[in-house]
Amino acid sequence: MTFRKIACLTAISFCVLSSQLALAASPALAPLPHRVKSLGGQPWLAGKRAAVRISGRIADEKEHFGAVAGALKMLTGGDLQFVEKTGDADMLVDAKSSMAIGAFVLQIRSSGVRIEAAGLKGLSYATATLLQLIGQSKSGAISPVEIRDAPDCIYRSFMVDVGRNAHSLESLKETIDLLWFYKVDSLQLHLTDDQRFAFPSKAYPKLLTERGKITWDQFAELERYARVRGVAIIPELEVPGHSGILRRTYPEAFGKSPTDLAKSPTARKAIKVLLDEMIELFGSSPYVHIGGDEAYGVPVDLQRALINDLHAYLKSKGKKTIVWEGPPLGKGANKVNTEVIHLNWRTINFPADRMLAAGYPVVNAAWDPLYIVDHYPRNNFTMASPQYIYETLELTKFRHFNPGMPTFARPVQCKPNKRLLGFCMPWWEGRDHNYARMCFPRVIPMAEIAWNHDQKRDYQDFAKRSAAAESVRRRAFYPVEIAADSLAVPEDGVFHNQTSVTLKKGASPGEIRYTLDGSAPAANSAVYSKPLTIERSTIVRAALFAGGKQTGHGSRLLLTCVKPMKNLALGKPVKSSLTSGSPFSIGRLTDGGVGVLDYYLAYPAQPEPVKVTVDLGRPTKINRITVYAHFNNRAYESYRVLVSTDGRKFTPVADRTKKPEKSTAFVNHDFAARKVRYIRVESSGCKHKVFDAFSKLVEIQAFLIPCLWGQSLISH
Repeated sequence: MTFRKIACLTAISFCVLSSQLALAASPALAPLPHRVKSLGGQPWLAGKRAAVRISGRIADEKEHFGAVAGALKMLTGGDLQFVEKTGDADMLVDAKSSMAIGAFVLQIRSSGVRIEAAGLKGLSYATATLLQLIGQSKSGAISPVEIRDAPDCIYRSFMVDVGRNAHSLESLKETIDLLWFYKVDSLQLHLTDDQRFAFPSKAYPKLLTERGKITWDQFAELERYARVRGVAIIPELEVPGHSGILRRTYPEAFGKSPTDLAKSPTARKAIKVLLDEMIELFGSSPYVHIGGDEAYGVPVDLQRALINDLHAYLKSKGKKTIVWEGPPLGKGANKVNTEVIHLNWRTINFPADRMLAAGYPVVNAAWDPLYIVDHYPRNNFTMASPQYIYETLELTKFRHFNPGMPTFARPVQCKPNKRLLGFCMPWWEGRDHNYARMCFPRVIPMAEIAWNHDQKRDYQDFAKRSAAAESVRRRAFYPVEIAADSLAVPEDGVFHNQTSVTLKKGASPGEIRYTLDGSAPAANSAVYSKPLTIERSTIVRAALFAGGKQTGHGSRLLLTCVKPMKNLALGKPVKSSLTSGSPFSIGRLTDGGVGVLDYYLAYPAQPEPVKVTVDLGRPTKINRITVYAHFNNRAYESYRVLVSTDGRKFTPVADRTKKPEKSTAFVNHDFAARKVRYIRVESSGCKHKVFDAFSKLVEIQAFLIPCLWGQSLISH
């Protein structure tokens, strides 16, 4: 054997050993598994083709492995095939009916992979884990390991509001792959509301909103797409509140008022027709959601009677009923059936602890920290940072973002209860172009805690694991990578004046096509050939096409162009006493952007103010600090400004804690020239702008203005 061959074999062995040691030390998996056991021995080498044999019957198993094969092809260029003989297989799936739904065992040895699960749910969670392991192995060698896992919460759901703004079929498919990858059980579609009706009813076709519509056949395609990935689509028909389109379009069927809709036998019959259609279209879901909240003007006894009637009907169809926290408990016979699952979101008119005491199954959908709201058409957003979600989410705690609600200061804290089923994270009122960048980073910590609730929480460990998992997910489902250089705030896509964008693809065949107007790339879109020069805010979208057909999901990157004003704080590091998250990261405060949406979203700025500190790098003589903040005729940021030379002792130089006579985009805070290294702004929130506990500071600038107050202040 030549020296070169010996050296090559040694290098390969070293790579394999390194891969084994890294995995054995700390599998970078998200959600964190409950039980991981190193089995020792030689690794399994993920080859170009895996032979799969399924022992027993699991519904849609071959279709599921078709989805797995698609992801594997993107990650490794490999493929899957089914074989009849156990001896020919290196991936065995054993259907174990005795196992709990959602539980799985994943064993990896040098001889191959073995999966045990009762059905498609457990199988899909096992394959999601396997994809993460394969994607993180640079050498293709997976250390022998056994993972025994199951979710702590049986209900783990993400909701998309398509009853206010349209979301594309592509966005919903991306969501389903995200939920599969992070073991989220279901996708709830809020299909109907006062502004939009997204459900394509055959019985009442005029209800469908044409703009951005998804047809019956497309929803059927989406249902199949979700089902084979182990994700249930929960349809929601909102009644009797939020039913304006029903009543305006077909008053003869649904009545002229919410009260008519709740009590009229004709209306109830029409509602059941819609429910039948939803059951037909989304048949794999064990649940149907019927709304039930904010039915203003409808007597509560009628609300409860309607819920019970519809529940009885759904039960006869083999479905479980879900409602939002709506009417209070009631008395005697006029109580909602205790089989009805309640999504507790405000915990005001029917607090969660009282729901549980009354015998109801409850899902935690509390505003704090679960709600993600794009308050369309207003340019305003409500959401917690991913770190805040990870660190504060508790199954038994129900809190509101609004300091005006009693549960902000005094959250409802329930005792552990088997009827506490899990979590629902809702995305309300949002626009499709904001959707993925705002929601996806926040779904991941929710998925982590819903799966492994009682783990010892360490955000740095979670951030490391989830970053590794996200790298795999992007490669598994998105064949085109979009990269922009010289970003001022990389996590938010902010650049100064000009940036260069590069589009890259892996080994998959095809050509990259792209758009710069926010529209989805098509087979006739521009072909990428060289880096793109971008000089304005835009959404870059790119997809891979082969033979005129798109491969995988299209990628997108929202870029924000800033033409910064030169000042002494521009680009300086800034820290906060609170956490931050894209697309409203802490770096926004010194990026030079002063647009209405170029702010740092900080929560909670009450009861203690958020403290943001800019480091100028060295003591620098200044006499003006300019603060930009989100504002309108009513809203204003309540803050004060302090300065320091050492970062320990701070001196106040400005106070704007009270509402000014006139709100403006910025305020110049002038003072006698002094040397300053640290600028601190302490804010107790943006007042009268939805929820006062959110701070929306936009920009902090520092200047030395010559001849201010007639003084010569040029010298240091």
